[in-house]
Amino acid sequence: MAEFKVLVAGDTFMEPRVFSSIVEDVLRRNGLNAEVRAVEWPFKGYQKGRLMGVKREIREFAGDPGKLASMVGDIDVLLVHVAPVTKEVLEAAGRLKVVGCARGGPVNVDVDAATMMGVPVIYTPGRNAEAVADYTMGLILAMSRNIVRAHVKLKEGVWSEEFYEYRHCGDELSGKTLGLVGLGRVGVEVARRAKAFGMRVISYDPYVSREAMASHGVEKTELETLLRESDFVSIHARLTPETRHMIGERELRSMKPTAVLVNTARGEIVDEKALIKALREGWIAGAALDVFEREPLPPGHPLLEFENVIVTPHIAGASRETVRRSARMLAEDTARILKGERPRFCMNPEVFEKS
Repeated sequence: MAEFKVLVAGDTFMEPRVFSSIVEDVLRRNGLNAEVRAVEWPFKGYQKGRLMGVKREIREFAGDPGKLASMVGDIDVLLVHVAPVTKEVLEAAGRLKVVGCARGGPVNVDVDAATMMGVPVIYTPGRNAEAVADYTMGLILAMSRNIVRAHVKLKEGVWSEEFYEYRHCGDELSGKTLGLVGLGRVGVEVARRAKAFGMRVISYDPYVSREAMASHGVEKTELETLLRESDFVSIHARLTPETRHMIGERELRSMKPTAVLVNTARGEIVDEKALIKALREGWIAGAALDVFEREPLPPGHPLLEFENVIVTPHIAGASRETVRRSARMLAEDTARILKGERPRFCMNPEVFEKS
């Protein structure tokens, strides 16, 4: 008979078969006798905002917490991706020892409620850093060399010679300045790739020291300087009250008219109304956006009208490696907890002080 029961709520991205098989393998390798059950959780876009009166904001979740609550009565370990782990769910799981969220932050878990109940919440910071960094460089290359614009025209049957003209042919990356707004795990990986292209990399991040930046070949600077000097401004900050709309009209006006704004972080960090104005009035050369203030981006949105804007549907972090890495990180920390050890990535480590 299994000593522990594990419920894995996968979805179309965190594929249940892959997710659960990795968890099962890691637990077995750690000598843990566990029954791992996988369910496919519905995921057709994120719901956002406060949920069911929970004091802590739960955002970017999907599905009905009542459905999840009905599944967890005899569960020791609950591992999710986007399913909402509310107080209701936690209270329904009378023997829960671990909650794991396969994301860079457990924004769909009521961490306060879990802490009150003495349940550790583990998560997977940096799980998609490589994927987002690759994608960011892809957007920069696509913008600098007209890759998307030329592709669209050729698909429309137009062999456009304008991209062979001096005015339109684009620029090489070597010698250009890349400004990173935020130098966390993703920012560091973008910097590493950009340096390989021969770019100068500068960054604004008040929480990272000059010495730490220098160790990655990055120059620390203030936001005003970064905006003024960068040929590409790429956002890699977390969305917080402090960073919401941190790139607004004043900041966009500070950028070079030849500069491009890239956002693969969160849409709300950029004031979209100001960005649309900047694009219409030519304050900047263009933008490459994977995230938006409202998702999905509604049909007829003004950002869809610009030829000098690349838009993609929030897929920068979506790689198969991200899925496998997330599952492994959660499984390894789950094994540590079940064996009485401290996990590497825990949102509420204070629960271990109480035990």
